[in-house]
Amino acid sequence: MALTSQDAFVDKVDPTVCKQPLQLSELRNCNALMKTVCGDVKSVRCLKDSGAQISVIQKDLIKDVDAQVLGTVTIKGVIGLPAEAALVTLKIKPASFDDLQNIAPYIDLCFAACEITPDLEAILCAADLEMLEDVSAYNVPKPTVSLR
Repeated sequence: MALTSQDAFVDKVDPTVCKQPLQLSELRNCNALMKTVCGDVKSVRCLKDSGAQISVIQKDLIKDVDAQVLGTVTIKGVIGLPAEAALVTLKIKPASFDDLQNIAPYIDLCFAACEITPDLEAILCAADLEMLEDVSAYNVPKPTVSLR
């Protein structure tokens, strides 16, 4: 799985060995909306991971979601043993902010559902991020009602 900012910290650096300054990439997050069984919407905090081959979601988050199970997949992370995960299709769209709302329908995205680090709800791969960015084009101003 991906490392979190708490996992990749530097205690000491020996300046005689390290000739270049250590550069860590900033972790980027986004929010997505996931449709649940009863038509409700659940907000999911996602890590944007351009190096991931498949999107991953915390399996506890999909308990009340009508997720179509496609099969299983083995997830191999940087650290730790490979883990088997259910391969599921979820209805997702980007969360909008401020005075905007997304009027696009939810899109089907494939996720590996398994236990991931507790500070992450989901990891989005580059291909899924691109699809969500395309759907962000349907962010429009929320209607306002003026009483006269």
